[in-house]
Amino acid sequence: MAADQQSDGGSHSQGSSAILAWYMSGQATWFASIGLQFVLFPYLVANVLNETPARIGIAQMSLSAPALLFMLLGGATADRGDPRTILFRVHLFAALPPLALATALNAGLLSFEILVCYGLFMGTATAFAMPARDATLNLVARGNIQQTVTLAMAVQQTAQLLGMVIALFAATIGAPLLFAGQSLVVLAGGLTARRLPRKKLDPNIVHPSRAKAMLDGLTYVRRSEILLPIVIAMFAIGVFFIGSFLVALPLLVRDFYHGGVVEIGTANIAFFGGMIAATIFLLRFGHVTRRGRAVILSLIVGALVVVGLTFEMPYWLFCVLCLIWGLGAGCVMTLSRTLVQEEADEAFRARALSIFQLGFAGGSPLGALLMGFMAGYFGTHNAMWIPAVGMTLVLAWLMVKSRLWSLRAHHSD
Repeated sequence: MAADQQSDGGSHSQGSSAILAWYMSGQATWFASIGLQFVLFPYLVANVLNETPARIGIAQMSLSAPALLFMLLGGATADRGDPRTILFRVHLFAALPPLALATALNAGLLSFEILVCYGLFMGTATAFAMPARDATLNLVARGNIQQTVTLAMAVQQTAQLLGMVIALFAATIGAPLLFAGQSLVVLAGGLTARRLPRKKLDPNIVHPSRAKAMLDGLTYVRRSEILLPIVIAMFAIGVFFIGSFLVALPLLVRDFYHGGVVEIGTANIAFFGGMIAATIFLLRFGHVTRRGRAVILSLIVGALVVVGLTFEMPYWLFCVLCLIWGLGAGCVMTLSRTLVQEEADEAFRARALSIFQLGFAGGSPLGALLMGFMAGYFGTHNAMWIPAVGMTLVLAWLMVKSRLWSLRAHHSD
């Protein structure tokens, strides 16, 4: 009898491991695609089309602007539906824009308008994919939520880094072939979604309308003394850090360092390499009791890096600062997401995570647009003072007005 129970336990453990592996495989396909896009998209706008800083900001904004419209809807849809089905359909949809862009590039029809359309379609797909993926994480987690979130972040960042490394070969094998490969990778991710468990839906639950569900989610987060400061911090990251990074990096590489796809890719690899190093450290280090304090300290490191980027420096030092910035970003993203997973009630978790995602995804288009115009007016180095001062003010508010600095984890996970 004991042997049978042990066998059942072993089979359940193996099944859980297999499901987690399928989840991580889908995570890897999506973010490998994002990593490829992270290098090639700004390269096409800045170096191939040679657009102005303002138009670079508009193009980068197109990738994240749909989050402002659809992220809350994506969270409400994931809470009331089956995230597995949503992920499968989103992957099928997201395979089309890179295939269309590959066709346009191969035919010599690349234009600013085509790139903006590509950005809008991929941004829309992301707005529905991220809440569904986050909601699925709790279905596949095996007890330790911080460890599972950290593992997911490690897979995400490693896959992004791999996509960026592959993008470095654009000059050798051609951007059209790389975008066609991106389409196939995203399509493969849709197949992995079919192996994930279905969400158990209670037929007795009467779901409110999607509009009311989104409003309820916003109200829930607004009333939380933990979740609201996290979302405000994420919005500030989107405006002052991500927006600056998306626009300033290709501009500095093109106009100051006179580089191309390899230099853009190398700086991105340095940043995401730092994120991976921080995530692996958290995975090995284990439980962090003062997660809110660690988030604030990591944001301070990021603000100092932004101040450093206001000065002219050799390219190697620029990459070192990107690496340090990535170390802080890895800590912020992993620990803040863990806080939301832990603090949010199950009934609101997908909506809370979508609002969390909306924070930086919604702030980044505003930041990209702002940085594009400011860089064109003041110059890229001088424009970096704006995000440095802005984030410093937000950090002061977080330390004085929120509980994040003194917050302790509920348990050891």
